Amino acid sequence: MKVVFIDTVHPILEERLQAAGFNCIDATSKSREECIPVIENATGIVVRSRFPMDAAFLSNAQKLKFIARAGAGMENIDEEYTKSRSVNLYNAPEGNRNAVGEHALGMLLAVFNKLHTADRDVRGGKWEREHNRGVELDGKTVGLIGFGNNGQAFAKKLRGFDVEVLAYDKYKEGFGSSDVEEVEMDAIFSRADVLSFHIPQTKETKFMANADFFDAFQKSIYVINLSRGKIIRTSALVEALK
Repeated sequence: MKVVFIDTVHPILEERLQAAGFNCIDATSKSREECIPVIENATGIVVRSRFPMDAAFLSNAQKLKFIARAGAGMENIDEEYTKSRSVNLYNAPEGNRNAVGEHALGMLLAVFNKLHTADRDVRGGKWEREHNRGVELDGKTVGLIGFGNNGQAFAKKLRGFDVEVLAYDKYKEGFGSSDVEEVEMDAIFSRADVLSFHIPQTKETKFMANADFFDAFQKSIYVINLSRGKIIRTSALVEALK
């Protein structure tokens, strides 16, 4: 049984697959076209997001039984096609949750304290003190859209700050606690100072943050996106910024 590694992942996966009797093939330096003959007899494929796992590519792997993605999002895999062929899909949604939570906090503190613009100005020989004066996170209301692994990790990082955390998740309920208030979107539209996305990219969520979405907020908000880029329609975001 052959497993083809198209992307570089943690070596423990290859070690355990080999221990289970799989022959692991390194195709991480090969192009999409060069990978086609390699996957012909493959039982499994390990990917991250180097190129799409679409029907045109996967049709060359007629013995394929599974695709393992080292990450959370599955939008790079043609799920309808793999389902039609009974190919099992595996991902690791919890694998990078702590890193995402820390990164989200870093992004929020950077934008509040204008660390990125202050750094750029100082490196350019400018001292724009008032222009780069920051805003305190203390007392703000942070609205999370999506309360899965990544949303929960971010909420956990926010516990050390004097903030109110609201969370909306269309597919979960009963997750409210002393640290997080479970709400509907109306509450986020009316109360949030900060908006953070933690949802997968699907047909339902693609470009959900459109002009009507941004117009619904009653306050001026800060936006950080820990989801895929296409959750937000860029043109609508630009207009909202203006």
